[in-house]
Amino acid sequence: MADDQDLDQAPAAGAQEPAPAPAEDCPPCKGGAPAWMATFADMATLLMAFFVLLLSFAEVNVPKYKQIAGSLRSAFGVARIVPKISIPTATSLVKQEYTPALAEPTVVDQKRQRSEDITQEFIVKKTESKAADFKTQQEFRSVQEALAEQIEQGQVEVSIEDNKVVVELRSDSSSGGQDNDDSGQGAGGPVSQVTIEVASKVVDLQATLSTEIQVRKQQLASGDQSGGSQSDSDSSQSSGGSADQRRQDVEDQYQQIRLSLAADIQNGLAEVERDGDKIIVRLASQGSFVSGSANLQPGFAGLLTRVGDSLSAAKGKVRVEGHTDNIPVAFSERFNSNWDLSAARSASVADFFSQNSELDQSAITVAGFADTRPIESNNTAAGRARNRRIEVIVDGS
Repeated sequence: MADDQDLDQAPAAGAQEPAPAPAEDCPPCKGGAPAWMATFADMATLLMAFFVLLLSFAEVNVPKYKQIAGSLRSAFGVARIVPKISIPTATSLVKQEYTPALAEPTVVDQKRQRSEDITQEFIVKKTESKAADFKTQQEFRSVQEALAEQIEQGQVEVSIEDNKVVVELRSDSSSGGQDNDDSGQGAGGPVSQVTIEVASKVVDLQATLSTEIQVRKQQLASGDQSGGSQSDSDSSQSSGGSADQRRQDVEDQYQQIRLSLAADIQNGLAEVERDGDKIIVRLASQGSFVSGSANLQPGFAGLLTRVGDSLSAAKGKVRVEGHTDNIPVAFSERFNSNWDLSAARSASVADFFSQNSELDQSAITVAGFADTRPIESNNTAAGRARNRRIEVIVDGS
């Protein structure tokens, strides 16, 4: 049996024996991490080291950090109401509304004070009581001081009426005969030297004071008026042909007109000039006429009334002249040119004088000169505004 098994296990004749298995050098390696993971780990390590270095170099702004932390806390936290306890204080009965300046009394309870010394460290309380010193009263005393000599001689009286300072020229009956020539002033006679001096002082005062100064002449008795008129008439007849007297009359009229229009001159509404024997009253065009029209503005009537009153006692012819700029008239069905417009405006002013003043209508003439007599250059807006004007000329020759 054994021999049979050996025969069975023996290879058949002609069969090839299998090749022997190769010898193993080392055991096979186990599977590990992929290759990219090592690179990623190196990069993460380097980044962490970089952030650690940045943090070590940084400077922490503590207030800013607390502000940001508080903002985050308020945005994501819970709002809490923290009561704020304030200690009540008593109210003092003593007025504390004082300043280093002395305040003027006012009608309403408003403290409007002008401080003369704003560098004081402490407030100075004004506890001294004194009489009210209003602005009108201050300027009234200034007028009294300027006219102290005339007041002492009894030639003028100064008073306050309706917040205006009134200067009254006294007649000869109350001033001892010193103002005899002034009695003919209302009738167009010569003006006394006293009136001229007072007028000059009033014009200078009006330029520096804000309160309006009004000049009046006291009414004379009928006997004084007649006597004064007769005396002025005789003196006028005896010296009518004298050139010096005529020049003096023109100067007196010029000073009287400036005195009457002192407030308008100060406000820039009128100009009064003298050219030889002529007195020129130049009225500004601002607010006088509607643009491109000869219709008077309502606000212009008051100025024309004052001009007419000041010229009512003037001697000689009165010529009203209209002037325009060099801008042609456009979109007007009534006026074809500046000649028509200037003539129409002068006629409107002359018509106003004839109806609202004591000027003699036979002595009034009108003329329109368009842009032929400019007083400023028409190249600028200000110059054109000056050229648009009305001139009232009193010719005393």
